[in-house]
Formats: sequence, structure tokens, C-alpha cells
Amino acid sequence: MNRRIFSIGTIFSMALCLSGCQTQESVPTAAQMSETEPAKAPSEPYDYYEKLIAAAGECAVKNNGEKPEGYDFSSVIYMKKDWDYGTLGYLIRDMDGNGTDELIFGGNADESGSWYDSIIYDVYTISDGELVHVLDGWERNRYFLCENGMIANEGASSAFDGSYSYFTFQGDRLSLMESVTWKYEGDDGSCVYYYTTESEPDTENAEIISAEQADAVIEKYVYERIPFIPFA
Repeated sequence: MNRRIFSIGTIFSMALCLSGCQTQESVPTAAQMSETEPAKAPSEPYDYYEKLIAAAGECAVKNNGEKPEGYDFSSVIYMKKDWDYGTLGYLIRDMDGNGTDELIFGGNADESGSWYDSIIYDVYTISDGELVHVLDGWERNRYFLCENGMIANEGASSAFDGSYSYFTFQGDRLSLMESVTWKYEGDDGSCVYYYTTESEPDTENAEIISAEQADAVIEKYVYERIPFIPFA
């Protein structure tokens, strides 16, 4: 597993970065998988997911910035990319162990040690027979799956603020467990850190903590490397 531990000293530089990645060649494409694997029996989730995978894959290949009508997946999938976003793809997996597979869209970097590897842009699931879009990410709103089953979110609205939030996922809902928010707002221009378990990002009702305490929260969560199946 890729151990991805962040220190507060790296937060400022990471907030300036977009989710640029490089092409990965070791994972077979969706077309190659279909040639080598036997067809699965039709099932309700796959009926929904196959259409989403086909539409997202077409957008990723065209790379023309046109949003497909009737689909709500992340803008990263269909936007015209001036940066290298690496290898975009999908994975079908039961994320919460409830017997229903989720569909995950995301991207892989060339090197698994890169902090932007295994970014999750979308998660879909089936609840009461209906397709549910659980989360929608983009460059400054990145999701990752942790080794302990939690879902991490790295958010930023500028280079001078950001948040690290951690959620449980059950059924079709994310529930916040804890969040660290940081802002450059000290009287001397220093960074101030906040902690909350109520809502994110929320500095008004959050507790001010030290940089060491913020690091201790962030370091509890190790990101899992997800081997996405490339769209093309």
C-alpha cells in the first residue's frame, strides 16, 4: 500500500498544485479487459454503471470540453485538459461491504508515491433501485480512499486556505468524522489551524489547534492506491 502522510509544512505547496498525472501503461484498458474476461451476468448495478462508464470513457477520449447531456459526473472527466491528468479510469467495488458495488471514477499517476495518485472524482451507488451520485470531485476538491475504509477529502479555495476532512461511507451517505482547516490569517501572517467534528470547512465554530495537533490528525489516515481500469 502507498503510505501517504502529509505534514503541515507541505500544505501550502500542495494547495497550488492541480491534479496533474502521467500516463500509466501497466493496467489493461476496459477494451482489453472485455476481451480476456468472461461476460458477467446482468445485474441491476451493472445496468446503470455500464452506461456511465461508456459515456465517461467517450468524454475522456474526445477531450473536447463538451459536457454530455444527461450525465452529472465530474468536470475533470469531460473538460478539455491543458494539464496532464494522467490515466483516467474506473473501478467497480463494494466500498462499504454492504453487498452493493459502487462505481468509482478517478485517476492514476505514473508513480504510486505521488501525492495525487488514486484521486477519486466520482462515486456512484444504487439505493432503493435508484442510481445515487455520492460525491463529485475536481482539482481543488479531491477525494481519496483510506486504508481504514474512510474517505478523505482535500479541499482548497485558494493558496491561502484549505481543509483535510475524513468521512465514513455507508449505503449512499458520507458522514463527517473530523476535519482540519487551515488559513493564513494570523496577525503576523502565520497559519491558523482549526479542528471540528461538526461540519466542514467550519472555522467559526471550530477549535483552534496547533500545527502539531493538525499533523497528528492528518497522519492517522493512510491513502490506499486504487488501480483504476483505464477508459482507453
